[in-house]
Amino acid sequence: MINLPILKNEAERLSALYVLEILDTNEEVEFDNIVKLACIIAHSPIGTITFIDEDRIWYKSKMGVTYKETPRNEPKHKEFPFYVAIPIIVYGDLIIGHLSVASYQPLSLTAEQNEGLALLSQQIIALLQMRLPIMNSSIKEFYESILNNIPSDIVVFDSDHKYLFANPGAIKNEEFRKFIIGKDDFEYAAYRNRDPIIALERREQFLEVKKRGKTIGWEESQLDPDGNRLTYLRRMFPVHDEHGEFIMAIGFGIDITDRKLLEEKQSRIMEQLSMQNTQLLDFCNIVSHNLRGPLINMSMLVEFIQETEDIEEQRLLVTKLEPVIENLKNTFNELVESIQIRQNTDIQSDKLLLTVCLQETLDGLHMEIKKARAKIDVNFEEAPSVIYPHKYLSSIFYNLVSNAIKYQSPERQLTLKLASRKEQGNIVVTVQDNGLGIDMLKHKDSIFKIGKIFHRHPDAKGLGLFMTKTQVEAMGGRIWVESIPDQGAKFSVEFVNQNVT
Repeated sequence: MINLPILKNEAERLSALYVLEILDTNEEVEFDNIVKLACIIAHSPIGTITFIDEDRIWYKSKMGVTYKETPRNEPKHKEFPFYVAIPIIVYGDLIIGHLSVASYQPLSLTAEQNEGLALLSQQIIALLQMRLPIMNSSIKEFYESILNNIPSDIVVFDSDHKYLFANPGAIKNEEFRKFIIGKDDFEYAAYRNRDPIIALERREQFLEVKKRGKTIGWEESQLDPDGNRLTYLRRMFPVHDEHGEFIMAIGFGIDITDRKLLEEKQSRIMEQLSMQNTQLLDFCNIVSHNLRGPLINMSMLVEFIQETEDIEEQRLLVTKLEPVIENLKNTFNELVESIQIRQNTDIQSDKLLLTVCLQETLDGLHMEIKKARAKIDVNFEEAPSVIYPHKYLSSIFYNLVSNAIKYQSPERQLTLKLASRKEQGNIVVTVQDNGLGIDMLKHKDSIFKIGKIFHRHPDAKGLGLFMTKTQVEAMGGRIWVESIPDQGAKFSVEFVNQNVT
């Protein structure tokens, strides 16, 4: 909030004010337009041009307030949480009035907005000086001089949506600025060889302003010559003559690309923080569940080792301690990896042959497959390869195949069918078994949750499917399952944005 400055040289100030013969004059469209533009620049609902008489503050032009004058010793600006007053100064240091903007909500102005308001106050001074005989410069040249120095986009349209004026903020190239005068956006789009969709949208905005007679605002996105997406916040307000007839529209725009990018970045950060918080809770739960048992075993074994004096018994207990420690280490590493997956945004993707990556998994599970006498059928002919991180694909195959072995039915020989297919630029890999299956009605909302176990097994930790889902979603894909209890399960993994053959 900026308070009104203390006025000096009161006699000289009042003399200068009276010479201008501005007090108690009728409304003038030039002053009204300045107030409207000031409100647009500041994004404020209230704007005024006031002159300070001997004992009153008189309102030459106003927007958002109804009073015509107020006592000088009772300024209205104290009513507002946000108030900015730009002094109207003549003869070097005589303050005769103010261009003000205000709001019922706290606001803040950027350096560009402050500069724009300062330029408008100079415009008021120039209008006042034009009342004197020595001032005979044209209003048009004056307006252009002011508007050309405002850093924001400013354009003026006639009643038929033809350009009357465009400042350098709107069109930097002087050749293009000259071309567009007297033409509309469709002609300009054709001249610049641009998509006419923006011209169509701007025509709709103009017609709405003309029809409703009210200011409207919108966001507009477009590509610059380098292909970068730019976003603008635009406003357009109507100008009417003394008879209320629509004569022109003024468009105002500011580049909010950086703000939009910051908002998107903040949104991604919030999403990541939310995910990390969820993972932290899951991590705590699984740690308490999966690590408590091994730690208790270790504690008991250490206690037994300390109590016995028999060397052979101590050696035997030490051998039992080693697998517990190894199991604890593996569980901890899996937990840490599951937490880190989504944070690993620069992981390298390569073109991978599905058969080669699957064979690596089968080689690593050779003994388990042999023991289960599993029959494995593979058909990757339709989509033989994917672009994906090798580490993730190997982990996905390992978790799905090892789970099929782990939860095979004791009533029949294990069969595994793996296949791939193309779907609208994506590739879907399926892994189907004839094992114990999953009760989807009971577990449909918790299939991939951390620590979720569907069947009793000594090696079950509830991490495999959680890890797989995390890896798939980290690369923008998805995973789902179809299953019937005791009839097996079919897992499908979708790899997105695949332009491989």
